Amino acid sequence: MEFSELVRRRASVKSFDPDKTILDAELKELFDEVVLSPSSFNLQHWTFIAVKDRAMKKKLKEAAFGQSQIADCAVAVLVCGKLDAFKDAPEIYKNTPQEIQNLVLPKIHNFYAGNPQLQRDEAIRSASLAAMTLMYGATDRGWATCPMIGFDPSAVSRLLSLTSNLIPVMFVAIGHQKTPPRPRSYRHPVEQVVRLNSLTGPPLAGEANG
Repeated sequence: MEFSELVRRRASVKSFDPDKTILDAELKELFDEVVLSPSSFNLQHWTFIAVKDRAMKKKLKEAAFGQSQIADCAVAVLVCGKLDAFKDAPEIYKNTPQEIQNLVLPKIHNFYAGNPQLQRDEAIRSASLAAMTLMYGATDRGWATCPMIGFDPSAVSRLLSLTSNLIPVMFVAIGHQKTPPRPRSYRHPVEQVVRLNSLTGPPLAGEANG
C-alpha cells in the first residue's frame, strides 16, 4: 500500500483474536525489515523478545497490569534497548576499510564510554525507531498492533531473563484484531506543532511561499 495510506491505517488496537496466530516465517520476514531501521553510528541498539507462548503471555499480562492485549495477541514483542551497544562497534565495522575504522571507532568509544545517561538515551531512541518500523511493517501485512509502555519493567525483565545491559523500552502487541479500533483520537494540527526556523518562527501553514 502507499505510505500515506499505511500511516493512516495504523492504529492502536486493544482487542485481539486470541485464536489467530502468526507463523515464525512471517515474523522472520517482518524482522528482516525491522533490522534495517536507522541507529546512531549503525550500532543497532536493540534486541527483540518475540513472545508467542500462551503461558508466558499470561504471566506478562499480570506484569502489564492486566492489559488483555498482551495475552490475546499472536505475538507480544518486547523491544529492548541495549545499553552497551557501543562495545559492538569493532564487530560492526570490521569489514570497513582500516582508515574508516581508525576514524570512527575512537569516536564511538569517546562518545559513549563513561556516559551512562547517553547510553540509556540512545538505547531508547534507536529501539523506538525500530519499534515504529515494526508497527508499520506489521500494518503493511494486514496485522493489528498496539504499542504498550504500561508494565512493570522489573517483573518483565525477570520473566524474560533480560541481562543487565538490556532495558525494556516497550511492548508491541501484534496479531489480528477482534474488533475495529476506536476512531483516531485528536491530533494537534500541524500548524501547532511545526515551526519554521525557530520556536518563535511562523507555523508551517502550507502556503506556496517557498
